[in-house]
Amino acid sequence: MKRTLLTIAFLMPLFVAAQEVKKHHQPQPTKDVNILDVTSNRTTAVVYNTPKELQALVKKDAFAKKWNEAMKKEELAKVPAGGVLQFDISRYTAASADAKLFTILVLDPSGAEKMRTKLEGVVTPAIVAGVSGFKTSGKLVLAQPLKTGDFVCVLDEKENKRYEFLVKND
Repeated sequence: MKRTLLTIAFLMPLFVAAQEVKKHHQPQPTKDVNILDVTSNRTTAVVYNTPKELQALVKKDAFAKKWNEAMKKEELAKVPAGGVLQFDISRYTAASADAKLFTILVLDPSGAEKMRTKLEGVVTPAIVAGVSGFKTSGKLVLAQPLKTGDFVCVLDEKENKRYEFLVKND
């Protein structure tokens, strides 16, 4: 009994720290029309480029650069079937912005895990909330498109926080 109580007492602060990020009552829009911010944060940004958007960009480039049909088809074949997730994570120190500290988690509307992966990116100097800091940018190519109701979570191991983004793909 003592051991159980001690374990609970030890793990409770860790659980509280992991849930420290405040949630909005209503998800807030971000700079991407496909993503809504569930947690109130200004230092983590997610952009989802759907396959349709990527195909439209290729067609626009094909028209602007006057590609022939064969080259246009070749470039359209390179578009990922699930689209692309892009991440910009800004922090005040280089150690906090290290890409190895961030895990990307994709959940379906019921909360079941669809995908989990480590972020791969490079740390670069940037301005964070008006102060010089560092930014990690990364890209994740998806095998299947995200649907409305899916969640994209960025797990920050250094700060022990979880940033959630709701996909609105309609």
